[in-house]
Amino acid sequence: MYDSEIEWIIDAAPPTLTAIVPEIRGHPNIIIQMKDSLLSGDRHDDGNIAGSDAAYIANRDMSEFELIDRLAAFGVAENLKNAESVLTGIGDDAAVVSTPSGELLLTTDAIVDGVHFRSADERWYDIGWKCAVSNLSDIAAMGGIPDHALVTLGVPKGVSAETFSDFYSGMNEAFAQFGGRVVGGDVVSSPTMFINLALTGHPSQTRDGVTAWLRRDAARTGDLVCVTGPLGGSAGGLEVLLSGDTNPSGQVLVDRHFHPTPRLEIGKLLVESGVLCAMDVSDGLIGDLEKLARASNVGIAVEMADVPVPTELIFMFGTRAIDLALGGGEDYELVFTTTEAIHKTLSSALGPDIKVIGRVTEGNVPTGEVKVFDATGAVYEPVHKGWDHLDG
Repeated sequence: MYDSEIEWIIDAAPPTLTAIVPEIRGHPNIIIQMKDSLLSGDRHDDGNIAGSDAAYIANRDMSEFELIDRLAAFGVAENLKNAESVLTGIGDDAAVVSTPSGELLLTTDAIVDGVHFRSADERWYDIGWKCAVSNLSDIAAMGGIPDHALVTLGVPKGVSAETFSDFYSGMNEAFAQFGGRVVGGDVVSSPTMFINLALTGHPSQTRDGVTAWLRRDAARTGDLVCVTGPLGGSAGGLEVLLSGDTNPSGQVLVDRHFHPTPRLEIGKLLVESGVLCAMDVSDGLIGDLEKLARASNVGIAVEMADVPVPTELIFMFGTRAIDLALGGGEDYELVFTTTEAIHKTLSSALGPDIKVIGRVTEGNVPTGEVKVFDATGAVYEPVHKGWDHLDG
């Protein structure tokens, strides 16, 4: 790349990047990413790279994960000044940063009325509980311990005081049961109710007393792929809720949907046992495994018959149960990869809760992909792989 071309790219970059031009000049991979964005037309009217502008998102056919990849490319550049303090950055369940007093886990999650929940049909207590658990599960996916939360509320006109009381009751109950506490936040006016919760935590330790955390990018060829519990119950519960079915088995699924459990204790045990790679199943098993496969640069083979499915889900949905298990999401179980020796140790401690569902492969599944195989060895195509937050 010629010097004049580099100067053109830097001149077109937004101020947030030009502030660290000396660092950018020494990283040709970042310059190439910036060039690709500029040549593809991803610019504001003033010539700057678009970043996360809302109009940019609305006018492009881009998935949530493509957007995250795009933002991550520029996030890397902006963080060059403090790279030594960023131990795990964009693309994992939580960020890990180094502070003078030790490592800190950081995660955040936002939910919007009419998109992630329906305030007209759900109890605010349940919404509060689930809001807390979705963040607690991110800390669990890192094998960490939750600490402090900040809550931002976007509030439309006419919301009652009872709404906030019920919401905070559910949220605080979850924190009281699993760890962490709300220490502050913000309230803003909004045409639609939305909630954003940010949570901090700290890593746990291995049996040797070494501070460690789980990552998405640490799967290795030959590892077993395991999950910590049955999948699909939450998605089944949502369908039961929307149908109005009052069957007792269906109500068990509804409870799984409204009151999931973050696997914090299991997450710590994974770290203690030497597991390196994990994430939570929040957007759907196959979709989440694809993120893990891309981060680790591996392929993953899943045996459909080994995926654990709740009995109630099979009773209510029959053959559809497996598709709900593969792509339903919001189960908040952990999926992890590990060696056979470590799995044996975990099985002794946890018994049948840990299920082997596949293996990190070499050759029969392309890098960055996940394939599901049925009992005959044929590839099974799930109806739905998982949730994409930008898929309208």
